[in-house]
Amino acid sequence: MIPLMKVHTPKGIGEKLQEVFDSGFLTEGEYSDEFEKQFGEYIGNPNVSLVNSCTSAIWLAGHMCDIKPGDEVITTAMTCMATNVPFINMGAVLKISDINPKTGNVDPKSIESLITDKTKAIVIVHWAGQPCDMDEICEIGRKHNVKIIEDAAHALRATYNDKQIGNHGDYICFSFQAVKHLTTADGGALVCKSDEDIKRVRKIRWFGLDRQFKSASRWEQDIKEAGYKLHMNNVNACIGIEQMKYIDKLIDKHIENGLYYDKHINNPNVELLERSDKSKSSSWIYSVLVEDKKRFQKYLEDNGIASDVVHVRNDQYTCMEDFRRDGLNGLDYFESRLLNIPVGWWLSEEDRNHIVEVVNNYEVN
Repeated sequence: MIPLMKVHTPKGIGEKLQEVFDSGFLTEGEYSDEFEKQFGEYIGNPNVSLVNSCTSAIWLAGHMCDIKPGDEVITTAMTCMATNVPFINMGAVLKISDINPKTGNVDPKSIESLITDKTKAIVIVHWAGQPCDMDEICEIGRKHNVKIIEDAAHALRATYNDKQIGNHGDYICFSFQAVKHLTTADGGALVCKSDEDIKRVRKIRWFGLDRQFKSASRWEQDIKEAGYKLHMNNVNACIGIEQMKYIDKLIDKHIENGLYYDKHINNPNVELLERSDKSKSSSWIYSVLVEDKKRFQKYLEDNGIASDVVHVRNDQYTCMEDFRRDGLNGLDYFESRLLNIPVGWWLSEEDRNHIVEVVNNYEVN
């Protein structure tokens, strides 16, 4: 079976992790500082704060937007539940934006129609690694003085207007979970547009303390704003540093395979997602749309190809029932047809050709 997901394991990672344990410093420190620096250089924005998960990054972004109970957050239901859980727990009122049924990304016109004087943030997801329309979305944010939070869990090294994701919205949340392009086993990062914001975020992630405080003890400083314990430790950061040695090669392969599918899959029964001239996808996953996705999934399985929806619409969950609404036609169309096929770095040329052949031979009747 050709797998849909696979965890990349750097060579010699066991020896590197032993070095961390032998050092006696397992929490935030030398390794996390180095990984934070490398990641900022990689995306072209030094305002990076490593955290223990992308969910924590999203929560921190919401905290920075000063979201309180009763405040409104415009978001998408076509995402991992981790995108929306932080705002539910903050007591926010979620306003579900519709999506473009041809891309899976939020529809800017739907976003703007939901804005009120209670709106504190607009949350977007770059579905499958294909960037949203950041020009229009950021303009909406400026027009209404509302912050933009990007869930970029799928989108490491994706670009919009020739700039990497991580350089557009106010707060950008990356995931280093097990099967992402870059994994630290688990972890994440919050990237900020503002220099002032990143200084505050780096304190909040570690009780409210400045880790760079110069004294015999960090605990001698005053804590002006109570924080949390959301930081990444040296163990996860060590894995991240080792993964960075391979990251371009891994993402290159995802992108190459995605472009190959774009060019060679040609079946009227299998709808491919639309691409934009303004952006380039990182192809973390490769989504296709079919009318009977369970039948198509069984067909793929019978031909040795794993597939899955990966994420389901969040508004199907009971904890989201208060935020359900009618008229989400784009979401209805997309989610009812969505299936993802293997596109990652682990595919051989033979695998890739087999997938294209099988998909192109799929018949409805």
